[in-house]
Amino acid sequence: MDQLIAIDIGNTRSKYAIFEGKEIIASSTFNPYHSDLKQLILKYPNIKRGILSSVGGKVKECLDQLQGIETLTLTGHIPLPFKLGYDNKDSVGSDRLAAIAAAMESKEGQNSLIIDIGTCITYDILTSDNIHLKGPISPGIKLRFASMNEHTEKLPLCNATTNETKFICNTTEESLQSGVIIGIGNEIEGFINTYLNIFKEINVFIIGGDNIFFENRFKNCIFANSNFIFNGLRYILNYQ
Repeated sequence: MDQLIAIDIGNTRSKYAIFEGKEIIASSTFNPYHSDLKQLILKYPNIKRGILSSVGGKVKECLDQLQGIETLTLTGHIPLPFKLGYDNKDSVGSDRLAAIAAAMESKEGQNSLIIDIGTCITYDILTSDNIHLKGPISPGIKLRFASMNEHTEKLPLCNATTNETKFICNTTEESLQSGVIIGIGNEIEGFINTYLNIFKEINVFIIGGDNIFFENRFKNCIFANSNFIFNGLRYILNYQ
């Protein structure tokens, strides 16, 4: 069976997944500046097609390693299974397009809100008539911690914790962690309620590497794993 490769280059990590049909048979992170993809193509000779999403550059470095593979670079200018509800097709990241496609495949014909908690937090809407609407963007967890450390004299640089956050804190670290995690949680809850008022019924997908810090807070949301973006990329490639 022919295989396809989906590549997701983010702000901090580069990842790939190899599909046979809808099944992922291999996935990992990789270094675009090494020959990782070239070696991968040799290991999986049945890879005939590929799709590349990048918000972190490195497109040429990847394409140079995919010689002989029909590879599609994801942008707002290619045929998509949904309509764009805005004029500037260059104004949205390809990872957001992939997330919309994954939500569409999962809940086709329904309103969906996709919240991606990564370097930044993005909010995207897919309407029941398959129109993509862009929502707000706000700083992610690490950016908030880094900002408080870099723009003050004495606040330390902290990391997020899965421990229970507190409204009454004993240390500066606890105060920073609670401020960031509880603050983001309140932000997300506020946006969900706003969109519920607009659309009445809406599926909520929470994705991204930092969604683990909110799994216990939002019970009626779909916490998607790292394959969510890959599935969206596969869906778009097969739409061509």
